[in-house]
Amino acid sequence: MVGAGTWLGKTGALVAAAWLTAVGAGAATPITGNWAADPDDQFLLDVKLHQYRLGDGVRAYNTPEGTCVVFGDFLTTLDVPMKIDLAAKKASGWAFKESNAISIDKGAGTVAYGGKSEALAKTDIRETPEGWCVNSAALARWFGVGVKPLTNGSVLVLETEAKLPVELAIERQKRAENLQHRAKFDLATLPQVRLPYRMWRAPALDFVVSAGMTYRADTGAKVDRRSSVYAAGEIAHMSYDAQVATDQKGVPTSLRMRAYRSDPDGDLLGPLHATHFGFGDVAGLTTTLGGSPTSGRGAVLTNRPVVNPTNFDRTRFEGDLPSGWDAEIYRNGELLAFATADSRQRYVFDDVQLLYGENQIQIVLYGPQGQIRTRDELINVGEDNVPAGKTWYWAGFNQPSHDLVSLNKEEVSPLEPKYQAAVSVEHGLDDRTSVGVLARTMLLDDQRVTFVEGSVRRSIGGALVEVGAARESNGGTAARAQLLAKLGSLNVSAQALTANDFDLPGARNSNLREARLALDAPIHIGRAVIPAHTDIHYTDRADGSAQLDAAARLGAQIGRFNLAADVRYTQQYLAKGPAPPANVVTSLIGTGRVGPVRLRGSTSFEVSPTSRFRSAELTGYWSASDNADWEGTLAYDGPQHRGRMRLAHIRRFSGLALAVTGEAATDGSVAIGLNLNFSLDPTHGFSFSRDRLAAAGSVRARVYRDLNDNGVADAGEPFEKGALITAGHAIAQKPTDDHGTVTIAGLQTFSPITVGIDRSSLGDPMLAPKKALQVVTPRPGVPAEVDIGLVGAGDIEGAIVKNGGLGFEGLDLELVDSSGAVVSTARTDYDGYFLFEGVPYGSYRVRIAKASADAAGIDPNLKLQATVSVEQPVARTGSIHLDPRPKIASSQ
Repeated sequence: MVGAGTWLGKTGALVAAAWLTAVGAGAATPITGNWAADPDDQFLLDVKLHQYRLGDGVRAYNTPEGTCVVFGDFLTTLDVPMKIDLAAKKASGWAFKESNAISIDKGAGTVAYGGKSEALAKTDIRETPEGWCVNSAALARWFGVGVKPLTNGSVLVLETEAKLPVELAIERQKRAENLQHRAKFDLATLPQVRLPYRMWRAPALDFVVSAGMTYRADTGAKVDRRSSVYAAGEIAHMSYDAQVATDQKGVPTSLRMRAYRSDPDGDLLGPLHATHFGFGDVAGLTTTLGGSPTSGRGAVLTNRPVVNPTNFDRTRFEGDLPSGWDAEIYRNGELLAFATADSRQRYVFDDVQLLYGENQIQIVLYGPQGQIRTRDELINVGEDNVPAGKTWYWAGFNQPSHDLVSLNKEEVSPLEPKYQAAVSVEHGLDDRTSVGVLARTMLLDDQRVTFVEGSVRRSIGGALVEVGAARESNGGTAARAQLLAKLGSLNVSAQALTANDFDLPGARNSNLREARLALDAPIHIGRAVIPAHTDIHYTDRADGSAQLDAAARLGAQIGRFNLAADVRYTQQYLAKGPAPPANVVTSLIGTGRVGPVRLRGSTSFEVSPTSRFRSAELTGYWSASDNADWEGTLAYDGPQHRGRMRLAHIRRFSGLALAVTGEAATDGSVAIGLNLNFSLDPTHGFSFSRDRLAAAGSVRARVYRDLNDNGVADAGEPFEKGALITAGHAIAQKPTDDHGTVTIAGLQTFSPITVGIDRSSLGDPMLAPKKALQVVTPRPGVPAEVDIGLVGAGDIEGAIVKNGGLGFEGLDLELVDSSGAVVSTARTDYDGYFLFEGVPYGSYRVRIAKASADAAGIDPNLKLQATVSVEQPVARTGSIHLDPRPKIASSQ
């Protein structure tokens, strides 16, 4: 039985449930038979479900037939969508899944649940001041869970084999907190899992195969069959990848191949300390004044960071995008653009503006069978400068738009160089200043052009400034100045350029002056924050012509929707005669969700010189089940006065995914198509997998019980089935199998991530991984093998108190193992209490985190040792009195 103080302290969270159940109840104590509800005999029971404590407890009474539980409290704690109408003496809703409908009619004396029905016993539901109080045995039948009230221990124990929605929600929340917490760890202090190169690894293969037929009244039936194969493996201790794509007739049209090695630590090629080198189809160096970033056959060598912007305030993203896929790009959560596959089956986001400070770039790829792949990059402009005393270099050459193996005549822009080679060197003079020099030679229209550029970059407060000048071998010159700054919440980007007979990217023998200003700032409307962008670009040419381009964009996140609207204005000025009318176009793009449906839409409208609707498209995607999805598209082309509708059904099998698509248009054309997507895993005898294995990284984790605690999976040690593995911010789609293994695919490559286990998925709460987190750096097509050994675990608890005996609240504590690594963290409660849960057996010391110790002015070293073992699974340290931080005496 609980005291009045405890009862009142926990009743606040139950007010809503009490109100629901108490409406219509009289002030007098209800009497049922010979039993009367006496509030003084009431219990408050903690609800335990597996290892979790749910809600703030439920109220209960002991009756002659057993314990009854206040129904409203029970529904609130389990988050069950049921409505109670005491006036009508009815309750209805469903428990845990919609198929388990429950309908209670107390007036008629019946109850229906899960397709069954039965008569209500008089003692199943009793009237109390709090409303209905339902017998625990009846609750167990109706809800299909074990309900065991232990009033002596003030606990209501729920038992179920399947996890309930409220339990899954808790696990999701804990996983999210765990993933966020991992970012605080220094990856260098965690155990590293090496992925050695081999002389030969058979390639992982990603296949995309599509076939279809289109009928038009004017051309008749047309058969279309396309496919692409992407391969990634290792040869001669190097990574290699290749992609073959065909045209609509199934004839191979392109073959791209590359061999390379990347090492974020810069340990390649001995004294060169390269981070990357490769040959085959490689990208060129992006600069403001010359060259082409387009990929083509060639070679490259650099010691720059593997992920680093190659331009000042703008960058370019390019990657493989098979036919039928599309892409979205976000910067700091703001939707910037969509992209579809080009003729080379690649996506390109060109001229992506960067802001001063952190730029969280996320590119999301959507496949025709519901696949979702993400590419995340953090670009910190202003801080990712060349470190003081460090020299970065880049050297390479290539033939833009020419594959290593040409299968047919390639389409090459006449403005692209026929070949190009460049060498770039940057050196950090100090933490804020760097200098650079670039030499490039290109073949333009059968004429070789060479130029040299020098530049200086300097950080000044919250701004980054760069100036550069270049001279070509034909006498042409160019100069540029760029500014990137953050003034409060306002981001400023400015650029000025002048060229005299200089070959700029995409323009030959340019004579012009150019200025550009971009402003980005958030607009606060109530609680809403709307990112706003404006861009003005003016070009003045030597022949007297000029052009003014202006754009404005507003972004907004409204609930589950990400929206962006922009207006683009273009005005040309001629050297002679009147200027043509300005061109003004508005557009709106957006993504979001309505219930279970993911939506993506875009529309465009021309305002000037003629007012006309240009296009609109809306796509909806929703899941019918875990393995079946639907996608629908409605689109209209204004100039062609053509509307079309497309519907696709997607089925995902264990080893592949299949989409069937039908399409019809207002011009009478119809089409039907099939799209097949699968991968072949060479590590399992080229078994089928629907995960994309070649183009992304993967981790194959194995979980076992390390009975002898030697860190090795020895023969006879059992594997752990049902464990959920996390890799970075990715979570395994399924738990470990009978052999304790699971694969997580689609991971970002050449970026270190932490691999761990979600302890809530373990059947035994007294188990814990010996190594809580391990660090791997995934490579394309090569799974990283990670063993996770489980050992016995216990708890360490205690209290931090001040000199007066009061608890010290809000201190961050660290648990340090014998090797000096931080294995867990905790924060003290209002009374100073702390708890480290699930600590592997061993000896540890507890210390105060530096930030907390500095803020409180106390000594971080608690001189506290604790050991957990089989004999002592809970180590209680008792009350710990803090010592003041030692002061260093100084002479005056």
